[in-house]
Amino acid sequence: MDQKPLTPAMVRIIQTYLKDPTTPLYATELMEAAHVGSGSLYPALARMEADGWIVQENEEIDPHKEGRPARRYFRMTGKGALEAHVALVELSESVRPPASSPAWKPGWQPSWRIKAAFQCLTGMLRPAVKGI
Repeated sequence: MDQKPLTPAMVRIIQTYLKDPTTPLYATELMEAAHVGSGSLYPALARMEADGWIVQENEEIDPHKEGRPARRYFRMTGKGALEAHVALVELSESVRPPASSPAWKPGWQPSWRIKAAFQCLTGMLRPAVKGI
């Protein structure tokens, strides 16, 4: 993957796929499971596809018989699963305060904004990195 940081949408998409990396999902399923909107989903998918993390597959149906257009499914690749794990671990490590930080000194209390942001981020990352 290139050196661009993961976006919040990418983190949520990765978490969704890492629960079961072999299951392909179509966009609506992915938006619901990852809790991201289409404006965040499609740019994230485009970047992940360009990096080789996911591939697109078209549903093989007869649109006239089904009464709807064929869906585009997105599947995480083996490379994507491996590199996504690494990226989430690196992200997790980058948001931890160093041991010399005031956050690790007795009696130090973070501002409510810092505490809320850290809790939000660790809550998003914890399920994805738990199995590593």
